[in-house]
Amino acid sequence: MSKGKYILVNGSFVPTDEYQISLIESEAIHFSEKFRAIRTSFPFFNETLELIKLKLSLYNQSFTEFTDNNGAGLKRQLERTLTKNKHFLGSVLILTIRFTEQKVHFSIQSETTDPIGYELNEKGLYVEIFDQIRKSTSTLSNLSIGSEIYWEIAASYLKESSVDEFILVNSFDQIIETPESNIYLIKGRTVRGVSSIQGAYQDITKPLMLDIFSRLNLEYTDNKGITNADVRDTEEIMVVNSIKGIRWIVGFEEKRYFNNTIRKISELFNQRVIS
Repeated sequence: MSKGKYILVNGSFVPTDEYQISLIESEAIHFSEKFRAIRTSFPFFNETLELIKLKLSLYNQSFTEFTDNNGAGLKRQLERTLTKNKHFLGSVLILTIRFTEQKVHFSIQSETTDPIGYELNEKGLYVEIFDQIRKSTSTLSNLSIGSEIYWEIAASYLKESSVDEFILVNSFDQIIETPESNIYLIKGRTVRGVSSIQGAYQDITKPLMLDIFSRLNLEYTDNKGITNADVRDTEEIMVVNSIKGIRWIVGFEEKRYFNNTIRKISELFNQRVIS
């Protein structure tokens, strides 16, 4: 992955190496949202736009320059950033919005991705449960702004671990998510997920995933919390988000998992997103 040489700041480009924020900006309320770009398309753009509108509303703010006309202004700025950085294939863009002195400021940065599009990881992820801190259920726990602190704490421990990813648990020791991703367990024709009632982050891919499960005649349920024993008993596990797509988990402690159904799900995911 290669970061772009320029960052778009309030409509003007600044060399990445020279970009700085003021003390006022560093102390300002802000949030970020990521976009995946695959050549000329932005998968999940509309869903991400709705998230931005929701977060602006939560902070009692508006930014019609980006939210009006189905996000045409925002999409234009994303395209400008990709063109300036010559990121014409696969990339991730990060939009950051700050509220300072009753004004809305924004920045957009981009970096390339490999692979260009969504591809199922051939080498499965190894995971383990992270229990140094437990995520509590709140009105914001289903959003990134209510989850990021937990993800950041987990990430600070990951560099000392031998696994690829941590699984987070809630205050009842139920498994709820991996950082930035929804988790799904597959056994036979049943898929188990986690709902916001259990404090789980709800990625914008979830409606699409539910549709894919239905198309494959898989029964989805999230009415019960997922336990450690459930993870040991399942046949396949995957984690999903709008940036990395579907990723297969191969190992949890001594247990190993298949990816037969996950491959079918991944194929449909790619067809629906790219079409």
